[in-house]
Amino acid sequence: MQCRKNCAVLLWIGVIVLSWLVPTAGGQQAEPKMLTLQQAESIALENHPGIRGADERIKVQEASVEKARAGYYPTLGAKGTYENKPWPATPRAEQNFYKTTGEVDWLLTDFGRREGTIRREEGTLEARRFARRTSLEEVVFGVRRAFFDYLRAEALVRVEQDTVKDRQTLVRQARGFFDVGTRPKIDVARAEASLFAAEAGLIAAQNGVRIAWARLKNAMGVTRFEERPVAADVVVHPATMSLEAAVKAAFESRAELKEVQARLAAQQEAIDVAKLGRMPRLRFDGQYGESWHNDQDIASSMLILDIPLFAGFTVKPEIEKNVRDYAVIKAQREEQRQRIALEVEESYLNLLEAGERIKANEAQKRSAKENLDLANGRYQVGVGSIIEITEAQVINTRAQTDHIRSVYDHKVAEARLARAMGQGSTFNP
Repeated sequence: MQCRKNCAVLLWIGVIVLSWLVPTAGGQQAEPKMLTLQQAESIALENHPGIRGADERIKVQEASVEKARAGYYPTLGAKGTYENKPWPATPRAEQNFYKTTGEVDWLLTDFGRREGTIRREEGTLEARRFARRTSLEEVVFGVRRAFFDYLRAEALVRVEQDTVKDRQTLVRQARGFFDVGTRPKIDVARAEASLFAAEAGLIAAQNGVRIAWARLKNAMGVTRFEERPVAADVVVHPATMSLEAAVKAAFESRAELKEVQARLAAQQEAIDVAKLGRMPRLRFDGQYGESWHNDQDIASSMLILDIPLFAGFTVKPEIEKNVRDYAVIKAQREEQRQRIALEVEESYLNLLEAGERIKANEAQKRSAKENLDLANGRYQVGVGSIIEITEAQVINTRAQTDHIRSVYDHKVAEARLARAMGQGSTFNP
């Protein structure tokens, strides 16, 4: 009896647990998980082809560094020969000759060229790592911009939905007034025309959301990603540092400048290697083997000093080429600094402008709402005209739209300034 009670209790516990874990057939499906900005950035860092390409370029250069370092090691080889030739004493007779040897060739020193080549390849590797960081920051900025554009599109849809509701209400009021004979038919026609225009605006805004989602997917580096709710992030961060401080921070942090500096160092090594083209090379050459036909050992070793007396006038042009390449990279560094300074200044000024525009649009939105309330009240008591209230609705919609645009323009300006200052993951001006 006790066993039956225990089994029944366990059965009921199992049923309760399964009811928690397995939804019923008629139950609602779980809502899609909300997408945050940090999650969107993580998806992009894992999937974006630009970052994968930068990773592959680093691996290519790592292989070049290993190839340059291999110059420190000797090369080993084995050789076997077979020869069949007539016997000197008896022309018709033949003799077989077999010989196997092992060979070693080792560059002992080339007076700095090998070391300079390694340093050049290592400098190029460092430059490519900074280039990867640049690609990463560009991808992150692209995700942030697309993310805020999507939020802006969603907010504009809500504004258009509210506008449609207001104009539907106006149509009902105009029809009611017309039915009782207090308003003319033209009020109904004008209200309906305004409603149709609002519905067209809503359709365009909804399509804008779909386009914004497609662009967000592209920014994350994915082609298939189910649309889901997006976490709103509308907290604006005004700039608190000066423009000069922002430019200084950019010069200290931007990966592009560090990449150019690494390329300059690598190119200087290339110049030094080219200048060493007239220096000799000292290498070791050794052989050991056996000749089978006379059962003799073959052994030899030697130090070989290669002294380039004349290289066909190739050394001087090679030096000149590398010197000019160095000058080109140096000019590119200055051009990069100017471009970064301009980018920071434009982003900084756009951030200030968006902040001031937010304040103006907030006042505009309050005034437009008050104007709409007054127009609604006047129309309901039969004092205001249909033109007055439809214009008030247009002004209110425009004020809300302008405010939304200024807020998300500010968010994009924040992200752009963070990118310009070389702050890949945080914004704290």
